[in-house]
Amino acid sequence: MNKILMVEEERDTVQKVEERLSHAGFEMFSAYDGRHGFEIAKDKVPDLIITDAIIPLMSGFEFCKAIRLEENTKSIPIVVLTEKHRMEESFMYLGVRDFLNKPIVMDELESVVKNRLSVAHFMGLQKTKILISGRPEVLACCDGLLKMNPHWEGHYSYNKESFLRDVIKCLPDVIFMDLLMPGMFSDEIILKIKLIPELKDVPILTYYSSSSTNRDPYAVQAEMIEVQYMKILTEDAGSREYLGPFNPATFVKLIDIYRKDI
Repeated sequence: MNKILMVEEERDTVQKVEERLSHAGFEMFSAYDGRHGFEIAKDKVPDLIITDAIIPLMSGFEFCKAIRLEENTKSIPIVVLTEKHRMEESFMYLGVRDFLNKPIVMDELESVVKNRLSVAHFMGLQKTKILISGRPEVLACCDGLLKMNPHWEGHYSYNKESFLRDVIKCLPDVIFMDLLMPGMFSDEIILKIKLIPELKDVPILTYYSSSSTNRDPYAVQAEMIEVQYMKILTEDAGSREYLGPFNPATFVKLIDIYRKDI
């Protein structure tokens, strides 16, 4: 989910924009002055910023300049709200390319936001973050496949002890987890993830990868029964989709539907 920060003194305007863009699927943060907005930007590192040209405690220009000078925020796209195209040229020197006149036309705002975020994806400023849990050989395979793909940023978790910590640290856009990770009850982990506000809507995809070399038909059957049982439990817990046995040939194709930029 893309994060958007709005810096605007008029609270009614902020409320209307938050309602519109939240309904469109964006996570919204807001500030009513430039200093607070800058602190939020450094803390949350939003995917896009909307700011009025005239805001308290720090002018819109000073705010945008501070954003451009901060290492973690310098590449964030900015949309500036102006009245009758005032001051646009000075903002352009800071790399601002998107301006909207006030009062805001909501359809126009949503269109500008979506177009600018699409451009950011295309330019490689954003990738879809995926956190993958599984056996080392599976993770090594996924890492090799994702390094060749410009749309994905891979993160990896190797054991149950670090998995939740890795999830919170990474805040992934997609989670890809093995149903049968040793010592890890996938359904319980999913329930815990869904309690984290920033991750409650993140799609969780599950797969199956056998670590057993025992091809005894009874052992295989028992493993398949366990897989089907865990599939039901994880779906009840909130997983989005079971993708079947791990297959390197189809891995990227299967997860691509969950890319942010599609």
